[in-house]
Order: sequence, then structure tokens, then C-alpha cells
Amino acid sequence: MFSEDKNTAIERFKQFNELENDDSCLDDLVNERARLSDEEARQEILKQIGEIEIPQVKSLPKLERDELLQKIKSIEGITQRQAARILGVSPSLIFKA
Repeated sequence: MFSEDKNTAIERFKQFNELENDDSCLDDLVNERARLSDEEARQEILKQIGEIEIPQVKSLPKLERDELLQKIKSIEGITQRQAARILGVSPSLIFKA
């Protein structure tokens, strides 16, 4: 691909592989997302739910609870399992909301 001559092709191949680039790979993006600790996540959840206390979330009417869970799921850095653990609800309830 780099040349008909084998030695020239090897040399050009080495040069090609040593070139700097600005490629962005998928595995690079994984490390950019920072996860919140449980305490930080708890504080973010409290900001979203307002005057409602965390233990009261599971006893809310379904529509109101699901709306609240949607807000919580949209918080950056909180996993759905982490939210379920903090709220004391089943992870499947979070996944379905």
C-alpha cells in the first residue's frame, strides 16, 4: 500500500504509524464520565426532589414518583443502581421509570 518496493514501504509504514493525530476513541470517552460518591449523589438527589424526604419517595403516587425518578435518572454521574440504593427502592423500579 505504501510502495511497490518492500524497503520503501516499510519505511513509509513506520513514518505513518509515528504521525501524531487527534483521533478520539470510544474508550477515551469512558474515563471522562466521573461517577459521584454516594454522599455526593445523595446531595444531588436532595436538590432534585426539593422538600420531599428520601424515604417518602417510595410511598408517592405512581405518576408523581415516576416523574421524580426521571429527574433523578437525568443527573450526570449517578448510576441507576446507585439511585435505587440511595432511595431504598428496587433497581427495576428505577429502570422502568
